[in-house]
Amino acid sequence: MKKVYIFILALIASASGIAQDIHFSQYYASPLTLNPALTANINGVFRAGFNYRNQWFTIPTLNSVAPYQTYQASVDAPILRERLGNDGFGFGGVFYADKAGDGALTTYSGLASIAYHKAVDRYGRGRISLGIQAGVISKRVNIQNLVFESQLDNFGWNTSLSNGESNFNNQSILYPDVNIGALWSHAAADMARYYVGFSMSHLSRPRESFLGDATNRLNYRYNVHAGAEFFLDRYYNFSLTPTFLFMLQSNAQQYNFGLGLNYWLNDDVAIFGGGWYRVKDAVILNLGVEFFNTRIGLSYDVNHSGLRNASRAQGALEVSAIYVFKKERPASIQYEKYCPNF
Repeated sequence: MKKVYIFILALIASASGIAQDIHFSQYYASPLTLNPALTANINGVFRAGFNYRNQWFTIPTLNSVAPYQTYQASVDAPILRERLGNDGFGFGGVFYADKAGDGALTTYSGLASIAYHKAVDRYGRGRISLGIQAGVISKRVNIQNLVFESQLDNFGWNTSLSNGESNFNNQSILYPDVNIGALWSHAAADMARYYVGFSMSHLSRPRESFLGDATNRLNYRYNVHAGAEFFLDRYYNFSLTPTFLFMLQSNAQQYNFGLGLNYWLNDDVAIFGGGWYRVKDAVILNLGVEFFNTRIGLSYDVNHSGLRNASRAQGALEVSAIYVFKKERPASIQYEKYCPNF
């Protein structure tokens, strides 16, 4: 029996206007793709981040490569710290690249963002943050890396045959993009803090079509995320960090929730780990280390969705890295200058 694997789902989704955005299992380690209001929301001079995701790598493709790969890099920094007192203001930028299937659909995006963090009390324990992000998105379809029904002959798939597709007006598209976000963060006590955020992506609903359809527009994406950090000892060495994420775009919904644990071995080295659940899709296991202000995390998705038979329960491998220059430990933070970071 011949087994045939055709990876054209990404192309179909983009052409029909129901394409979904990139996502990370370690979404909390990619703040600028989660919410523009998180821009420069750090206890340090600047922050640099990187994420890599390799998804569904056990499913065969024409070239025997991972079906979906995503890269993200970002940098952000606060400015005017001395002039603003308990308030905060900063800017940043994020770039990501995504490859679907055998490179049939590739996406590149570059976005710049700014955010203002307004203290609501004289100690700066509570803050309202507002952010905006703007840039461009580029997408390209490589038809040569797709197979079509017309290329099936008596011996199987023959890519030398004509694909019969002549209605692609553009194999690449470029359009502007605008995102906004808001965040409430509060240090409720010396050993407890929490945050709740909301963001909305594709505010202008840009046109997105490889078929020249001017009425096809990118759908809004809504994010609601929340989290907390509870320190369990007065030396701030051990903490618990529950987090939650809800995403909605068109008819697609995603729920993530879980619990992380952090333990500081000394002033410069910490270990962390945890478990999360993406509803009806995967169990996510995470383990990492932080040393000299660099936090590196490794996560693995155990897939249990309808794709389980093809993926063999192996969903995604993901790596994240965040570096904060001159980061302050919670125990050393002055509340008059406090900017919560989770």
